[in-house]
Amino acid sequence: MGTTARGKGPAAMAYADGKAEPAPNPNIVDIRTAVKTLHEINPEIRYRSCFEEKQFTSGLIAFRPRKGSDPKQINHEDKDVVCHVVKGTGRLRIGGRRIPLRPGMICHIPKNTPHDFAAAKSGELILFYSLIKTD
Repeated sequence: MGTTARGKGPAAMAYADGKAEPAPNPNIVDIRTAVKTLHEINPEIRYRSCFEEKQFTSGLIAFRPRKGSDPKQINHEDKDVVCHVVKGTGRLRIGGRRIPLRPGMICHIPKNTPHDFAAAKSGELILFYSLIKTD
């Protein structure tokens, strides 16, 4: 943790005029707890929004293994997607490529790029995602 220009600790922020203002309250989410409260979209996908602001939305999305392949893909016209693999293995399909995913990987998908995710047959794929408005 840093200190302010006045050295009073992390509870205040210093402005250019030297006056201290209270620091904003951060939003904290415990991923282990949040995963237990995901909302089902369909038998394969569950999600939960964690943070929503004017320029971005972040949350958790979980994919269960499915039987067979699904040719449908999603496309975000005005948003880039950034995903961090939290748990499980699976794949990202983008531009005709199938990219294997495992915990610790981060991927960036530019706006207007059709894509989809799928869990491996062995278990659930859990991602922390951010949809970032680019226009």
